[in-house]
Amino acid sequence: MRLPFIRRGTPRAFTLIELLVVIAIIAILAAILFPVFAQAREAARKTACASNLKQIGTAWTMYVQDYDEKIGKGNNPAGAQDCPTMGSRSEFGGWEGNILAPYIKNTQVFKCPSAPGNGVNRDGGGNPCAATCNYFVASYAYNYQSMQRWDCSAALSVGKGLAELDRPADAMVMWDSVSTWADCGYLSTCGVYGQRDVPVYLKKKGRPLLGGMDSSWTTSTTNLQNEVPHANTMNVLFADGHVKNSDWDRLKWGQLDTFIPSTDPDYDRSISGPPVKTNWPGM
Repeated sequence: MRLPFIRRGTPRAFTLIELLVVIAIIAILAAILFPVFAQAREAARKTACASNLKQIGTAWTMYVQDYDEKIGKGNNPAGAQDCPTMGSRSEFGGWEGNILAPYIKNTQVFKCPSAPGNGVNRDGGGNPCAATCNYFVASYAYNYQSMQRWDCSAALSVGKGLAELDRPADAMVMWDSVSTWADCGYLSTCGVYGQRDVPVYLKKKGRPLLGGMDSSWTTSTTNLQNEVPHANTMNVLFADGHVKNSDWDRLKWGQLDTFIPSTDPDYDRSISGPPVKTNWPGM
Protein backbone atom coordinates (compact mmCIF):
# COMPACT_ATOMS: atom_id res chain seq x y z
CA MET A 1 0.00 0.00 0.00
CA ARG A 2 1.40 3.34 -1.02
CA LEU A 3 1.58 5.95 1.73
CA PRO A 4 0.25 9.39 0.93
CA PHE A 5 2.83 12.01 0.12
CA ILE A 6 3.29 14.50 2.97
CA ARG A 7 4.77 17.88 2.10
CA ARG A 8 7.23 19.08 4.72
CA GLY A 9 7.35 22.87 4.84
CA THR A 10 10.46 24.90 5.57
CA PRO A 11 10.72 25.68 9.33
CA ARG A 12 9.58 29.22 9.98
CA ALA A 13 12.26 31.54 11.40
CA PHE A 14 11.85 34.71 13.44
CA THR A 15 11.46 37.80 11.39
CA LEU A 16 13.62 40.86 12.04
CA ILE A 17 10.63 42.69 13.51
CA GLU A 18 10.00 39.88 15.98
CA LEU A 19 13.64 39.86 17.05
CA LEU A 20 13.59 43.62 17.57
CA VAL A 21 10.42 43.33 19.66
CA VAL A 22 12.03 40.67 21.88
CA ILE A 23 15.17 42.78 22.30
CA ALA A 24 13.05 45.81 23.17
CA ILE A 25 11.11 43.83 25.80
CA ILE A 26 14.36 42.57 27.35
CA ALA A 27 15.76 46.12 27.40
CA ILE A 28 12.62 47.44 29.10
CA LEU A 29 12.73 44.68 31.73
CA ALA A 30 16.42 45.37 32.35
CA ALA A 31 15.74 49.08 32.76
CA ILE A 32 13.04 48.27 35.31
CA LEU A 33 14.92 45.57 37.21
CA PHE A 34 18.49 46.94 37.37
CA PRO A 35 17.54 49.83 39.71
CA VAL A 36 15.64 47.34 41.85
CA PHE A 37 18.73 45.12 42.05
CA ALA A 38 20.88 48.16 42.88
CA GLN A 39 18.50 49.17 45.66
CA ALA A 40 18.52 45.65 47.05
CA ARG A 41 22.33 45.61 47.01
CA GLU A 42 22.52 48.98 48.76
CA ALA A 43 19.98 47.84 51.34
CA ALA A 44 22.24 44.87 52.10
CA ARG A 45 25.26 47.17 52.38
CA LYS A 46 23.37 49.50 54.70
CA THR A 47 22.50 46.55 56.93
CA ALA A 48 26.14 45.37 56.94
CA CYS A 49 27.30 48.88 57.78
CA ALA A 50 24.80 49.14 60.63
CA SER A 51 26.01 45.77 61.92
CA ASN A 52 29.60 47.08 61.85
CA LEU A 53 28.64 50.12 63.88
CA LYS A 54 26.73 47.94 66.32
CA GLN A 55 29.89 45.88 66.91
CA ILE A 56 31.93 49.05 67.30
CA GLY A 57 29.36 50.31 69.81
CA THR A 58 29.66 47.11 71.83
CA ALA A 59 33.45 47.47 71.86
CA TRP A 60 33.16 51.15 72.84
CA THR A 61 30.86 50.28 75.74
CA MET A 62 33.16 47.46 76.89
CA TYR A 63 36.14 49.81 76.88
CA VAL A 64 34.23 52.45 78.86
CA GLN A 65 33.17 49.87 81.46
CA ASP A 66 36.73 48.55 81.76
CA TYR A 67 38.03 52.06 82.47
CA ASP A 68 35.61 53.15 85.21
CA GLU A 69 33.10 54.60 82.74
CA LYS A 70 35.66 56.99 81.25
CA ILE A 71 35.45 57.50 77.50
CA GLY A 72 38.72 56.54 75.83
CA LYS A 73 41.27 59.20 74.97
CA GLY A 74 44.96 58.45 74.56
CA ASN A 75 47.74 60.55 73.00
CA ASN A 76 51.37 59.78 72.39
CA PRO A 77 54.01 62.14 73.81
CA ALA A 78 56.56 60.59 71.48
CA GLY A 79 54.70 61.94 68.45
CA ALA A 80 52.58 60.66 65.62
CA GLN A 81 55.44 58.75 63.98
CA ASP A 82 55.96 56.30 66.85
CA CYS A 83 54.66 53.03 65.41
CA PRO A 84 55.00 50.79 68.50
CA THR A 85 52.45 52.89 70.40
CA MET A 86 49.89 52.99 67.57
CA GLY A 87 47.49 50.68 69.38
CA SER A 88 47.19 52.94 72.43
CA ARG A 89 46.66 56.20 70.56
CA SER A 90 43.12 57.44 70.03
CA GLU A 91 44.09 60.96 68.96
CA PHE A 92 47.03 62.97 67.55
CA GLY A 93 48.74 60.29 65.54
CA GLY A 94 46.07 57.67 66.09
CA TRP A 95 42.31 57.24 65.97
CA GLU A 96 39.61 56.11 68.41
CA GLY A 97 39.37 52.74 66.66
CA ASN A 98 42.93 51.89 67.77
CA ILE A 99 41.93 51.45 71.40
CA LEU A 100 38.76 49.56 70.43
CA ALA A 101 40.47 47.11 68.06
CA PRO A 102 41.48 44.64 70.83
CA TYR A 103 37.79 44.30 71.76
CA ILE A 104 36.78 43.59 68.16
CA LYS A 105 39.78 41.61 66.80
CA ASN A 106 38.68 42.22 63.20
CA THR A 107 39.40 45.78 62.06
CA GLN A 108 37.36 45.22 58.88
CA VAL A 109 34.30 46.30 60.86
CA PHE A 110 35.62 49.88 60.70
CA LYS A 111 35.07 49.81 56.94
CA CYS A 112 31.59 50.48 55.53
CA PRO A 113 30.81 48.47 52.35
CA SER A 114 29.23 51.54 50.73
CA ALA A 115 32.20 53.83 51.44
CA PRO A 116 35.19 51.56 52.07
CA GLY A 117 38.12 53.98 52.12
CA ASN A 118 37.73 57.34 53.85
CA GLY A 119 40.83 57.33 56.07
CA VAL A 120 43.27 55.33 58.17
CA ASN A 121 43.79 55.02 61.90
CA ARG A 122 46.43 57.72 62.15
CA ASP A 123 46.69 61.46 61.86
CA GLY A 124 48.96 63.21 59.37
CA GLY A 125 50.94 61.70 56.52
CA GLY A 126 54.45 60.91 55.43
CA ASN A 127 55.07 58.38 58.16
CA PRO A 128 58.51 56.85 57.53
CA CYS A 129 57.52 53.58 59.19
CA ALA A 130 54.31 53.10 57.23
CA ALA A 131 55.42 49.66 56.06
CA THR A 132 55.68 48.36 59.60
CA CYS A 133 52.73 50.12 61.25
CA ASN A 134 49.51 48.16 61.51
CA TYR A 135 47.21 50.62 59.77
CA PHE A 136 43.57 49.89 59.01
CA VAL A 137 41.05 51.78 56.91
CA ALA A 138 37.99 53.36 58.53
CA SER A 139 34.79 54.84 57.07
CA TYR A 140 33.37 56.53 60.14
CA ALA A 141 33.89 59.84 61.93
CA TYR A 142 34.43 59.81 65.69
CA ASN A 143 32.81 62.66 67.61
CA TYR A 144 35.85 63.87 69.56
CA GLN A 145 34.32 67.27 70.28
CA SER A 146 31.49 65.79 72.36
CA MET A 147 33.25 62.79 73.86
CA GLN A 148 35.92 64.84 75.66
CA ARG A 149 36.16 67.94 77.84
CA TRP A 150 38.85 70.33 79.02
CA ASP A 151 40.39 69.49 82.40
CA CYS A 152 41.61 72.78 83.91
CA SER A 153 43.66 71.07 86.64
CA ALA A 154 45.58 69.01 84.10
CA ALA A 155 45.52 71.71 81.38
CA LEU A 156 44.51 69.20 78.73
CA SER A 157 41.42 67.57 77.30
CA VAL A 158 40.32 64.24 78.75
CA GLY A 159 37.65 61.69 77.92
CA LYS A 160 34.31 62.42 79.54
CA GLY A 161 32.77 60.19 82.14
CA LEU A 162 29.74 58.32 80.83
CA ALA A 163 27.60 60.03 83.48
CA GLU A 164 28.48 63.40 81.92
CA LEU A 165 26.38 62.54 78.87
CA ASP A 166 22.95 63.89 79.74
CA ARG A 167 21.16 61.70 77.19
CA PRO A 168 23.34 58.77 76.02
CA ALA A 169 20.60 57.57 73.67
CA ASP A 170 20.85 60.92 71.84
CA ALA A 171 24.64 61.39 71.88
CA MET A 172 26.26 60.72 68.49
CA VAL A 173 29.51 58.73 68.77
CA MET A 174 30.27 57.64 65.18
CA TRP A 175 28.63 57.96 61.77
CA ASP A 176 29.25 57.36 58.05
CA SER A 177 31.43 60.27 57.03
CA VAL A 178 33.74 61.73 54.41
CA SER A 179 36.42 61.97 57.15
CA THR A 180 37.42 59.83 60.13
CA TRP A 181 38.06 63.02 62.11
CA ALA A 182 35.48 65.17 63.88
CA ASP A 183 37.91 66.84 66.26
CA CYS A 184 37.55 70.43 64.99
CA GLY A 185 34.95 72.85 66.24
CA TYR A 186 31.74 72.00 64.43
CA LEU A 187 31.38 75.50 62.94
CA SER A 188 35.09 75.94 62.20
CA THR A 189 36.74 75.71 58.79
CA CYS A 190 37.54 72.03 59.39
CA GLY A 191 34.40 71.12 61.30
CA VAL A 192 31.46 68.84 60.53
CA TYR A 193 29.20 71.82 59.79
CA GLY A 194 31.81 74.28 58.56
CA GLN A 195 33.62 72.18 55.98
CA ARG A 196 33.02 68.45 55.91
CA ASP A 197 29.82 66.42 56.27
CA VAL A 198 27.08 69.03 56.22
CA PRO A 199 28.36 71.14 53.26
CA VAL A 200 28.93 67.97 51.21
CA TYR A 201 25.46 66.76 52.20
CA LEU A 202 23.85 70.01 51.04
CA LYS A 203 25.77 69.90 47.75
CA LYS A 204 24.73 66.28 47.20
CA LYS A 205 21.10 67.24 47.81
CA GLY A 206 21.38 70.14 45.35
CA ARG A 207 20.92 72.79 48.03
CA PRO A 208 22.97 75.98 48.52
CA LEU A 209 25.65 76.17 51.18
CA LEU A 210 24.96 78.41 54.15
CA GLY A 211 26.97 81.32 55.53
CA GLY A 212 30.35 80.38 56.98
CA MET A 213 30.56 77.05 55.14
CA ASP A 214 33.69 76.08 53.21
CA SER A 215 32.96 74.58 49.79
CA SER A 216 36.38 72.95 49.28
CA TRP A 217 35.22 69.44 50.22
CA THR A 218 32.12 69.65 48.01
CA THR A 219 34.14 69.52 44.77
CA SER A 220 35.30 65.94 45.33
CA THR A 221 33.33 63.24 43.55
CA THR A 222 34.52 60.73 46.15
CA ASN A 223 33.22 62.90 48.99
CA LEU A 224 29.85 63.26 47.27
CA GLN A 225 29.65 59.47 46.89
CA ASN A 226 30.70 58.75 50.49
CA GLU A 227 28.47 61.32 52.17
CA VAL A 228 25.12 59.83 53.28
CA PRO A 229 26.07 56.72 51.24
CA HIS A 230 22.94 54.67 51.88
CA ALA A 231 20.45 56.18 49.44
CA ASN A 232 21.11 59.66 50.88
CA THR A 233 21.03 58.43 54.47
CA MET A 234 23.72 57.38 56.92
CA ASN A 235 24.06 55.10 59.91
CA VAL A 236 24.78 56.66 63.30
CA LEU A 237 26.09 55.01 66.47
CA PHE A 238 24.84 56.52 69.73
CA ALA A 239 26.42 56.36 73.18
CA ASP A 240 23.90 53.84 74.53
CA GLY A 241 25.02 51.41 71.80
CA HIS A 242 22.06 51.59 69.43
CA VAL A 243 22.44 52.39 65.72
CA LYS A 244 19.98 54.49 63.73
CA ASN A 245 19.66 55.35 60.05
CA SER A 246 19.14 59.07 59.50
CA ASP A 247 20.39 62.17 57.66
CA TRP A 248 21.59 65.64 58.66
CA ASP A 249 18.12 67.17 58.28
CA ARG A 250 16.66 64.84 60.88
CA LEU A 251 19.61 64.86 63.29
CA LYS A 252 19.64 67.59 65.94
CA TRP A 253 22.39 69.81 67.35
CA GLY A 254 21.80 68.38 70.81
CA GLN A 255 22.67 64.94 69.45
CA LEU A 256 25.95 66.13 67.91
CA ASP A 257 27.04 68.57 70.62
CA THR A 258 26.39 67.01 74.02
CA PHE A 259 27.26 70.28 75.78
CA ILE A 260 23.91 71.78 74.69
CA PRO A 261 21.31 71.33 77.46
CA SER A 262 18.21 69.45 76.43
CA THR A 263 16.14 72.37 77.72
CA ASP A 264 17.65 74.84 75.23
CA PRO A 265 15.91 75.42 71.85
CA ASP A 266 19.22 74.75 70.06
CA TYR A 267 19.03 71.14 71.24
CA ASP A 268 16.25 70.36 68.74
CA ARG A 269 17.50 72.43 65.80
CA SER A 270 18.44 70.50 62.67
CA ILE A 271 22.19 70.19 62.09
CA SER A 272 21.69 71.12 58.43
CA GLY A 273 21.25 74.71 59.69
CA PRO A 274 23.27 76.64 62.31
CA PRO A 275 22.35 76.84 66.00
CA VAL A 276 21.23 80.23 67.30
CA LYS A 277 23.91 80.28 69.98
CA THR A 278 27.22 79.64 68.27
CA ASN A 279 29.55 79.61 71.29
CA TRP A 280 28.51 76.33 72.89
CA PRO A 281 31.50 74.21 73.91
CA GLY A 282 32.35 72.15 70.84
CA MET A 283 31.38 74.85 68.35
